[in-house]
Amino acid sequence: MFHSRIGVTGLGIRTRIAPEWDTSMTISIESQRRRLLRHGFIFLFMGAWLGIATAILPHPRAWLAAHLTAFFACLILVAIGLVWRELHLTERQRSIGLIAGFTSAYLGLAANVFSAIVDLPGPASQPGVPAPMPQAAIFFTLLAIVVPTTLIAFGLVMYGMRGEPDRG
Repeated sequence: MFHSRIGVTGLGIRTRIAPEWDTSMTISIESQRRRLLRHGFIFLFMGAWLGIATAILPHPRAWLAAHLTAFFACLILVAIGLVWRELHLTERQRSIGLIAGFTSAYLGLAANVFSAIVDLPGPASQPGVPAPMPQAAIFFTLLAIVVPTTLIAFGLVMYGMRGEPDRG
C-alpha cells in the first residue's frame, strides 16, 4: 500500500485528495470506533452472564447492580462508538477519551462485582449500615478512579460534539 500526503491507494497510484482529509487519521478513527463498538458488545455479553449471577448467587441485589452496570456501559460505549466519526477532537483528545472511557467502564464494573462478592453495604441498598473498612477502602479507591475518568470521557465527547457536522 502506498502512503503519501497526496493520497493512499492499494495499487501504489497517487490520487489527489482534499488537503483537510488525512487518511492515516481516518484509519485511526475507524479503528477506535470499531474498538468502542467491540468493547460495548463485550459488556453486553458480560451483562447477560451477570444476569445469571443475579439468579443463582447470594446477594442478588448487589449482582443486579453489576448486571445493570454492564448493560449501561454497553449502551454508552456503543453510543459513543456510533458518534465517534462526528467528534471534532484532536488525535490526543481521542486517545485520552478512549483511555478514560475504557478505564471508567471496566473499573466501574469491577467495583460493582467486588461489591457484590463481599456484600458491601451501600447508602441505597443498606442505609445506615457502615461499610467494613478494608473492603470500603478498596471500593472507594476504585470509585476515586471511576468518577474522574467518567467525567473526562463524557466531557470530551460533549466537547467533540461542538460546532456543525462536517459536510464532506
